[in-house]
Amino acid sequence: MKPTKFINLLAWFVPAITAGYITAEILVGTGSSIPVATIDIIVTLPLIAAAEVLAAIPLFKYRKSLNDKKVAPRVNPFYAVRVLLMAKAILLAGTIFAGWHIGLAWAQFTSPVVTEAIWLNLGGFVGGFLMAVAGYVVERFCRIPEDDSSDPAAA
Repeated sequence: MKPTKFINLLAWFVPAITAGYITAEILVGTGSSIPVATIDIIVTLPLIAAAEVLAAIPLFKYRKSLNDKKVAPRVNPFYAVRVLLMAKAILLAGTIFAGWHIGLAWAQFTSPVVTEAIWLNLGGFVGGFLMAVAGYVVERFCRIPEDDSSDPAAA
């Protein structure tokens, strides 16, 4: 599986910002209020990021043992693939959540009256950003190391 490219993340982030901003403007135009992130989502998004990093700890340990030339128990490849797929999903979902919440915060900031609720949407952005960072780090760490072709015993 190829690592996620930065341009692909922008391809999800920018439309999410646009969707958040336009949705907020349409809702305000029809007399509704701007959606605000709840405390639940502000807490849940970083917890998902932390769960992903915790799930990747066996992979981190195994990768470190490869660099130290120590013998370490191999990680179950099915587990490694699941962690990698979860990292990719968390990376994309975090990018979308971060974009959506920054779009809502942008709409709140450009409104005539800026309320305290803008901090909740900025908190949602931070949570989505933390998810995206955790997914990015774990996804990059799950790459297979290059073979050392100078070792004749490996052939």
